[in-house]
Amino acid sequence: MNFELAEQSIQYTFGNKRYTNGLKSRMIKDVKKDASAADLKKVGQAIAGLQEDSLDGVILVQKQRVIEVAK
Repeated sequence: MNFELAEQSIQYTFGNKRYTNGLKSRMIKDVKKDASAADLKKVGQAIAGLQEDSLDGVILVQKQRVIEVAK
C-alpha cells in the first residue's frame, strides 16, 4: 500500500477588524501539485492587499488516496 496525492487546496486566513472575531478564512481548491510555499504565500499576500487585510495564516490541505503497489 502507498499514498497518492489526489488533490490539494489552500486555506488563507485574513485579518481585519471588520470581520467577526477579526478573522476571515478563504479556501481555494485545485492548487497545482508542484506549487511552492513561497508562491502560495505571495498569492495570499496579493489577495490580502486587494482586500486591505493582513495575511494571518496559510494552510496547505492535501487529500491522499491509498493505492495498491504492484508487486
